[in-house]
Amino acid sequence: MSHLRFAIRVLSRAPMLVLVVVLSLGLGIGANTAIFSLLYQMVLRTLPVERPEELVLIKSPGEFKSGRTSTNNAGQMDSVFNYRTFRELEKRPEGLTGIAAFRSLPANLSFRGQTVDGSVMVVSGGYFSTLLVKPVAGRLIDREDDVHGAGQQVAVLAHGYWQSQLGGRRDVLNQAIRVNGHMFTVVGIAPPRFTGTVLGDSPDVFVPMSSKPLMTPNWNGTDRWSDYWIYMAGRLKPGVTREAAQAALNGTYAGLVEEAVGEVKQWPAKRVERFRQSRLTLEPGEKGQSSVRRSTETPLKILLAATLLVLLIAVANTANLLLARGAQRRKEVSIRTALGAGRGEIMGQMLTEAMLLSLAGGAAGLLLASWTMTLFVNVLSQGRGTEELTAAIEWPVLLFALGASIASGLLAGLYPAWEASRSTLATTLRNEAGQVSSNLSAANVRKALVCAQVVVSALLLIPTGLFLKSLVNVLRVDLGLDTENVYTFRISPELSGYQPAQSKALFERTESELAAIPGVTAVTGSLVPLIAGSNWGNDLNVEGAPKDNNFDRNSRFNLVGAGFFSKMGIPLVSGREFEERDNAAGPKVAVVSERFAKHFFGNRNPLGRKFGLGGDPPTIEIAGVVKDSKYSSVKEESPILYYLPWRQSESTGTLAFYVRSALPSEQAVEQIRRTMKRLDADLPLEDFRTFDEQIRINIRSDRMVLQLAGSFAVLATVLAMLGLYGVMAYSVTRRTREIGIRLALGAPLASIRGMVMREVLLILAGGLAIGVPGAIALARLVESELYGVKSFDAAVVAGAVAALAVAALMAGFAPARRAARIEPTVALRYE
Repeated sequence: MSHLRFAIRVLSRAPMLVLVVVLSLGLGIGANTAIFSLLYQMVLRTLPVERPEELVLIKSPGEFKSGRTSTNNAGQMDSVFNYRTFRELEKRPEGLTGIAAFRSLPANLSFRGQTVDGSVMVVSGGYFSTLLVKPVAGRLIDREDDVHGAGQQVAVLAHGYWQSQLGGRRDVLNQAIRVNGHMFTVVGIAPPRFTGTVLGDSPDVFVPMSSKPLMTPNWNGTDRWSDYWIYMAGRLKPGVTREAAQAALNGTYAGLVEEAVGEVKQWPAKRVERFRQSRLTLEPGEKGQSSVRRSTETPLKILLAATLLVLLIAVANTANLLLARGAQRRKEVSIRTALGAGRGEIMGQMLTEAMLLSLAGGAAGLLLASWTMTLFVNVLSQGRGTEELTAAIEWPVLLFALGASIASGLLAGLYPAWEASRSTLATTLRNEAGQVSSNLSAANVRKALVCAQVVVSALLLIPTGLFLKSLVNVLRVDLGLDTENVYTFRISPELSGYQPAQSKALFERTESELAAIPGVTAVTGSLVPLIAGSNWGNDLNVEGAPKDNNFDRNSRFNLVGAGFFSKMGIPLVSGREFEERDNAAGPKVAVVSERFAKHFFGNRNPLGRKFGLGGDPPTIEIAGVVKDSKYSSVKEESPILYYLPWRQSESTGTLAFYVRSALPSEQAVEQIRRTMKRLDADLPLEDFRTFDEQIRINIRSDRMVLQLAGSFAVLATVLAMLGLYGVMAYSVTRRTREIGIRLALGAPLASIRGMVMREVLLILAGGLAIGVPGAIALARLVESELYGVKSFDAAVVAGAVAALAVAALMAGFAPARRAARIEPTVALRYE
């Protein structure tokens, strides 16, 4: 306690030291805490359920899932199952206590006349019981609810929806809520924080799996073995390992595969045999599943590594300041030693002061992290998959900040404390008498610390340059379509009770009404929204395609409107595009991408050839070929892709529209909203934004990595240069007598400035000699996150070296000028 009281008194007499150290460590610890908070929320946090370590995710090979496949943020083809497989495994969950099956879907929700667009999750009867979730009020969905024709349709409200939309009122129980045009009775409220097992899916309402056909009127999903859309998880029985449960569950699954062989008899024999051998795999499920997690894990780990490097620079700066402070306090320490204080007591006192500074820096860092997280949440929550992010500092994040503060205090304080404890009265008196100008080892350590800061700056600047070049490449990607002045939104009339014919009529009225707005130059639509992360595909039976067993017959698809390609700026290569005559009464036609034509037909002309969906006979004639264009993502290669006219579809109930307008942005948005409200005031407009905004959302992880890595690189460089300035200023002060003698003997001022700058350049050269090769090696680890850039780029390396050289010269300029202005007569009296 005496150490603490004395430390407070000593630090109160050095306010500038306290301010600089607290700010320096606060920036480092705050940046680390903010990034760790993101990493914890998006990657590390387990599900808010009992014993999450017992949960497993159920998967099977995606290559055999031909037919209609639909995936979302919960996982890719290997994670989805058909309805029949789910029901059979649900009956016999060998090795598991139960199966939790689910799928989130878009929803229009109406309660007491107020309609909002949201999300509904269809869940199996064993979903909540398998996850061991308890309701806040009422009850949850059980197995008796999840039966076709069970009678009264029931719903459970998510806690967030209950609070935000219904005010947390208890009287909602046993009240009716309309979900996608169908009435459900509210029987319970889910607990807070529970939003399912998928990061980024935040359902507003849970309904039984058996009601899936009601949720998607034009897609039953329960009547065909070739519809793959259900995600499944399970909970291990007590004492059963994941491997044992997998083997047991595969006993049931193998029989299901054998039964399904009759459904794929049109497949080549070798593929059928591989299908027979396919089996389930169980993966750890304590964190749930999410494609958002997969896409953000590596960038966030890269950013955490970058912030750790920034913190190391802040720690090195702090150590330098404490070393200089220790040099100033040699007399005080020597007297205390002469009066009987041991080295351990001196070190303890110095470490206490360092820990006080680091804890104060940690407190400042928490404030900075909270502000930074608020900024992150506001920026990142614009896109799908990050709605659950919070700026709140949770306990694991708080412990991380505390650990970082303690570690920083120890790293920054140990050597200065050890150095200070070596002071004796005799050495101090010799120093003051001028016999010893300074402790050379401490001076060398300070230079080494600044050299290390240059190394860290290089480790950050070079990868940041690569990320910058990568983002420039992404922004220059040819999308294959024209996005200028385009506004996009989606409507889903099927979710509001529209029948297919009514939906089609609404789509046609929407096109004509929007096209009539003054200033609007083009209106069209598509089933799959462009560059929005959606992937829809199926296997095809293509006339004239190769018969090789290993030939990939899968293709992405989209349903689009008349004139879609000319209106969206996708060039027509041959044939024709869709016209209004391509409707249900006309012959079935398709337009394919160049890659589709090359894949299925090689150098042969695809026009006039036909194909069928899945195993259907080839009846759809190819009428045109268009240039390849981006489909799901800016960075992904343009896929094998075919287009069908939505007017020929019997069941299109949702459509994304694209409106090109020459009007000012605010006016265009107002006109579009007013027109849509006139068509149906109760129909929500989903994801209304400019197309350029859609692209920015699609590449947000690239932008986030660059912006944050760039900020950290600049911060690290500034801190390193401040450290270099401090060391050189201290070096000039320490060498005042030497410089005075040189000047008295006639040394030119240029040589004095050169002496200082040479020392600066030596430190810079030492740091670059280690930092540049290290940065190049580090860049290889992040090469997978780069787009169109190799891990070594000479221009980027040269730019980073030049930036550090300029910064170092700027840092050394003031001490060099000060050295040249020293008066010899004053210097000779120094010390």
